[in-house]
Amino acid sequence: MNLLKEMTAAGPGCAIANGLLNCFETTKVKLQLHNPSSPVYTVPTTRGVMTQIAQEEGIVRGLLTPGLSASLTRSVLYGAYRVGLYSSVRSALSGLNGDDDDNIGTDSTNITFTTRLLSGMITGGIGSLLSCPLDVVRTRMQADSGLIHKNIYTTGLRKGQAVRYTGMMSAFYTILKEEGLQRGLYRGSSVTVARASVLNGAQLATYDTMKQYLGWEEGPILHSFCALLSGIVAQTVIMPMDTVKSQMMLGHSWKDVYHCIIQRRNGALLYLYRGWIPASCGQSLIMVLQMPMIEEFRRLLVVEAI
Repeated sequence: MNLLKEMTAAGPGCAIANGLLNCFETTKVKLQLHNPSSPVYTVPTTRGVMTQIAQEEGIVRGLLTPGLSASLTRSVLYGAYRVGLYSSVRSALSGLNGDDDDNIGTDSTNITFTTRLLSGMITGGIGSLLSCPLDVVRTRMQADSGLIHKNIYTTGLRKGQAVRYTGMMSAFYTILKEEGLQRGLYRGSSVTVARASVLNGAQLATYDTMKQYLGWEEGPILHSFCALLSGIVAQTVIMPMDTVKSQMMLGHSWKDVYHCIIQRRNGALLYLYRGWIPASCGQSLIMVLQMPMIEEFRRLLVVEAI
């Protein structure tokens, strides 16, 4: 019953946070896929892209709603697994590793960082594997977004091209029909799952460890501060994988991060960290909104804090 409560508390919290900050995810994808040889955005920076999109398409249509239906659906499923299962997996692994798990929860001071990291990686990997098709659909919808006239995009990365998807279900059906399950809805799944494992491990291990290190009273201030730090740390760690993941989901030829570095020996680092500012802002703000809400839902459901 506790496990069900933990998953129930995590899903809605993740969905609300991701939905409110969808503009950063949209901007990140646009920046990652922007082609300098045929530029769409006059100033290819976070501020420049967001400003141009807002001017051309409007704030709501251009920044807040692209891929939102897929993002919310994914967040509920992914969040329930990646955050909801974390405490239980941490408890199980702490016993296997010989850590002191007599007081699992906020007083579990003897649980090692490695155990926390591994716990987050396991739950993140499971959640990502199950929600990968939704991630592909969300990325495609955000990349394709723009104003449409007579079924042709007049703005955005696909300016001058025909509309491919009319909504989330249309994207699912079209991708499955034209590209199949493995090459379509699970395109780039190896990078996606690896990214999610590392991201979730870094996020939750940093968040959990900082809570223990600071020793402050449980509450919104502690949760928000630790969440902010965990978001910055996690996004910095996984940014290269994030960039490659977006490229692979759009059908780019990169096989993995290593392949990208080999192909772009001189500019690989800058290329892999394109979109870091909006990604870090989005990740940090998502965590700051997400974790206090999840902790509050856990409190209301009479479940110990993470």
